[in-house]
Amino acid sequence: MTKKQTGRYLRYKLAFDRLDEALEDGWLLEAISLEESIISDRLLSALANLPGHNGARKSFYELINIAKDAFVGNGGDPEENLFDQLHQWRRDRNECVHAFCKLDDHAYSESSAEIFSDMMWETAQKGRELVDLVKDLSRVAKKGARQEGLATPSIPSLCLPNAN
Repeated sequence: MTKKQTGRYLRYKLAFDRLDEALEDGWLLEAISLEESIISDRLLSALANLPGHNGARKSFYELINIAKDAFVGNGGDPEENLFDQLHQWRRDRNECVHAFCKLDDHAYSESSAEIFSDMMWETAQKGRELVDLVKDLSRVAKKGARQEGLATPSIPSLCLPNAN
């Protein structure tokens, strides 16, 4: 392993260790932030294996859309469910991060903090599931690119049941 590969591996390992520790200890905003970072990195990695993708940093919203366009066929492949779930998680993540003190329908309820805390737990746990799925997508895309000579790799069904 080269120095660059070793350094990257160690940072990646640290991110996963911190993510799991944050979830275990209830540091939900840290967990959610790490999940977004890992998901973005793995989507960029998956796209880097395709011709015409230069790896330029985009917003999380744009990155999900670019990956969806690249990996979902016109026939509404099952993978589309993964990207729809990523968009839903992105919205939930935004709510957790940006609306912590925002007045909403629950703000005047005695259970307001409990409702928000439950939402953060759900978002953090869902994000952890999505991290693993996007990590698998990246791994399969890299393997497919090697086998298919950088043609758009075929991605097996990587989806969760619909949330809700």
